[in-house]
Amino acid sequence: MFPREPRSPSPRSTEREGGLRPFGDAASIPVGAPSASPSESASASSVDAAAPPRVAVVTDSAAALPDSWLRAFEDAPGFALVDMPVLISGQLYTACESDTLSSLVVALAEGTPVTTSRPAPGQLRAAYRRFEEEGYDAIVSVHLSGELSGTVGAARIARQDIGIPVRIVDTASAGLGQGLGVRAALRAVASGAGIDDVAAAACETAAQAQVLIQVRSLETLRRGGRVNPTTAMVGSMFQLKPLLSMAEGKIVTVERPVSLSRAKARFMVLAGEALAHAETDRPVLCIHHVADPHGAREIGEVLMDRYRPDAELVISDLPPVLSAHVGLGTKAAVIEGPTSRPVWHGGRAAQAHP
Repeated sequence: MFPREPRSPSPRSTEREGGLRPFGDAASIPVGAPSASPSESASASSVDAAAPPRVAVVTDSAAALPDSWLRAFEDAPGFALVDMPVLISGQLYTACESDTLSSLVVALAEGTPVTTSRPAPGQLRAAYRRFEEEGYDAIVSVHLSGELSGTVGAARIARQDIGIPVRIVDTASAGLGQGLGVRAALRAVASGAGIDDVAAAACETAAQAQVLIQVRSLETLRRGGRVNPTTAMVGSMFQLKPLLSMAEGKIVTVERPVSLSRAKARFMVLAGEALAHAETDRPVLCIHHVADPHGAREIGEVLMDRYRPDAELVISDLPPVLSAHVGLGTKAAVIEGPTSRPVWHGGRAAQAHP
């Protein structure tokens, strides 16, 4: 269940100026060199006094951050991840619980009802408040597509009574498509960027990521309301094994292979072509899976061997909040962009909401 929330106003950000090195004092100016005018000296002192803005980054567990990335992000200041819960037969589970994935796999195999929820606004507000109290100047909150979840709406509610600017980024993506946006935002923070540039980095990177999903069936997506019921019915009737992607923040069909073997073959071709056309040096190739790390690694290694040996291979579980909607047997490839040419239907650009 993902209720939508209305937009709410928030403080607009103001960026500090800076970037020039200060001049030395008068004694350090060589003899005969022109001295700075009083107005120039005052301007230099003002620039010197301006420190880089402190911007924090918040995201949700749908970003599917691999363990190595998450450890690195948590070791750096100014990062927070808010969990998205899963309900199995009415019992609440969180991603940090050790038995969540095993319980989810059993539930999916048995057809037990599984639902998911956005984070409570209070969880996000607590993260925002902590950064406000720690003296941060602004927050960039990077989230799962607003077409798939109410998380963006929860973030809008949470920021209402926060005393520093909170910029919300709807990545129009999920999994490591969102996660790459988070990484880009943190890299921008490390370079001293302000709120506008941090949000822009998250938007651009998430929008450029290519996402391809192979599912065994559309039934799980139908039960969660993530695909059109008619599409799911036709898929079941003809035993289609569709390949999916993200467009306009929604899950869309790329191709409709009529057998699992054909679907696997086309998945490899399309993901491989996207990887081959990635313009980034050593692009990230992420293979997501639902409780099948060995199968995911085999796919990733074959793709790298055939198309891009210099790629950075990441094997990552789909988080429970996403696995609950795509079902067992799902594989997804996320390729870091930009690409020299689109291989399949791309999504809309991510959006930052001031």
